[in-house]
Amino acid sequence: MVSAFRGHDVAHAAKCPIVMVKVGKKQTRYVLAVVPGKARLDLEALKSLLGGTYVAFAATAKADELAGSVTRTMLPISYHPQLQLIADPTLLTAREVFFYAARLDRSIALSTEDYVRLAAPRVERIVAQSPTHDQGSAVTVREGGPVPQQDYQALFTSLQTIDVQALIEQVEEPWYNQTLIQVGEVLVRLGVMQGEFHWHKHDEQDEFFFVLDGLFRIELKDADTVELRPRQAFTVPAGLLHRPVVTVRSAVLMIEKAGIVATGD
Repeated sequence: MVSAFRGHDVAHAAKCPIVMVKVGKKQTRYVLAVVPGKARLDLEALKSLLGGTYVAFAATAKADELAGSVTRTMLPISYHPQLQLIADPTLLTAREVFFYAARLDRSIALSTEDYVRLAAPRVERIVAQSPTHDQGSAVTVREGGPVPQQDYQALFTSLQTIDVQALIEQVEEPWYNQTLIQVGEVLVRLGVMQGEFHWHKHDEQDEFFFVLDGLFRIELKDADTVELRPRQAFTVPAGLLHRPVVTVRSAVLMIEKAGIVATGD
């Protein structure tokens, strides 16, 4: 959305999450991972690059401290000796790179050549490969709905702490749907959303919603609309036509069986 206002392709925008990588039991490293705005960071690739044993997005307070600015406004440049800068090469193919100027109401456009010269990033492939369509790749929703960023590949495994708030704060897409972890045959997914989705149903699977932040409405075919506020939950039964309508940016956890296609059957 911000890229549209700036008048450039979202692929030329720098998304700058800060990631914590543990190397063994005693060493913790932090990485400012710079990727194109429409790409998903491959945490496992970062862990492998640094020889790590555990990887996760840094806690919000720690990320703000290292970056010197608040989450979502971070520069793609490191000024902290403990913050290593790694950029994906796909971001560096355009003539210019766009990013926030350490505040949400100001942006900077910098020639890519100047950015590389000034920031001197380590250049490595850290963008996740897009899954095939039948695995749930990002798809264009039918007419009238947003274009969701969806990923069915789990970000975490068991015995890993998941900082859900840090994940929410890193999201820039208007409709983001990401699997956090698979527990047995069930997926726990995080949605950060604003807009109207299309009418759809899941023929053989119920769908559970638990609202973390915002205001989440679910319109139901031949039934009253459900309005959920933080810490409220609702289950849509299998086969029932429904659509989320989200007037303010909201975060929601969803629990679904593995193999579900979020856009419907």
